[in-house]
Amino acid sequence: MGAVQKGIILTLEGENDQNGNPTKARVQAASSEGTSTLPITIPWYLRGKMGNLEKGSEIAFIVFDDYTGIIISRMDGNWDGTIEDNITVKKNLTVRENIEIGGNIT
Repeated sequence: MGAVQKGIILTLEGENDQNGNPTKARVQAASSEGTSTLPITIPWYLRGKMGNLEKGSEIAFIVFDDYTGIIISRMDGNWDGTIEDNITVKKNLTVRENIEIGGNIT
């Protein structure tokens, strides 16, 4: 069983997602200076411009007994409201309020 830990990102790596963002990160726990995790998952909502994670970002994460893990959140809780540049909707898209288009619609 894993426990939630605080740490910093050492590297962003792994296969890129459909937006070209790394899907994994190596993390150093605040309590384990000089060591790192194996690459753990960066969830989609923290990748690229949305999470704005970089080397040195403080995060909360969990690593399980099999050494897999996932980043849970930025420690500062910041989000500037950015959503990735390319969004693919495979079926329906519902907008409940306003939508502003700044480019072409194809």
